[in-house]
Amino acid sequence: MLSFKKILILVILSLFLFSCADSEDAVRSEAKKWTIQKLYNEANTTLNNGNWSKAIKLYKVLESTYPYGIYAQQGLLDLAYAYYQHNEAEFALPTLDQFIKTYPTNPNMDYALYLKGYINYKNDNGLLSRFTGQDLSERDPKSLQEAYFSFYELVTRFPDSKFTPDAKDKINRLVNAMARGEIYRARFYMRIKAYLAAIGRAQNIITNYPKTQYIEEALALQVVAYKNLNQKDLSESTQNVLALNFPNSKYIKQYWEYQDIAWYAFWH
Repeated sequence: MLSFKKILILVILSLFLFSCADSEDAVRSEAKKWTIQKLYNEANTTLNNGNWSKAIKLYKVLESTYPYGIYAQQGLLDLAYAYYQHNEAEFALPTLDQFIKTYPTNPNMDYALYLKGYINYKNDNGLLSRFTGQDLSERDPKSLQEAYFSFYELVTRFPDSKFTPDAKDKINRLVNAMARGEIYRARFYMRIKAYLAAIGRAQNIITNYPKTQYIEEALALQVVAYKNLNQKDLSESTQNVLALNFPNSKYIKQYWEYQDIAWYAFWH
């Protein structure tokens, strides 16, 4: 049976939770009585003060009570930002998708695209990466691609936006990171002798990331993979391409070899 102290603690905890719920309901009930301008101003002030939780509640009231007009549009964008600051990227991103789809001509579309790209770019996939200095290439490729597409759309549609210079810089970083991720995977497939998979990963670098520094290794890796598959003609033709494009490559005199990466170097 529960002791008296345990029962008392449960009662106090229940009362506390009920009081919190009542308080939240009170905020929403009161906000629903405000004019759209007052509601937006209160939400915006709360957002600027860094009270992300309360700002989210107020913007959600704004969205449900006044779903149309300029305040609703800006409120949805602000809500996405509040979600992000509250460490709820899983809500921020669909909110941004809703904004981008619903209001394609909004004057703040450049910011919406930048914020979507930035959230995906900063997505560190867990607590461990915050302490290990996780490289971009070690992230979920889908997040990197989503970030790239958002930034690319931004710089293409809004070349004069104040967000474009930073977006261009991040695009370059993302391209290199995605190519680096592919070379890591190609190396892994070579290590386990999955040569066709390694060739595919290397070809992806050659096709999609031709201006990155990983082209040389991708070609050298393919030479060895084809050789191990007894594809002599393909190995020699790839070697010729390597020599033509990288006449000073170390892989001309010596075939590519797998080299293990120490676990402590993986994070650098």
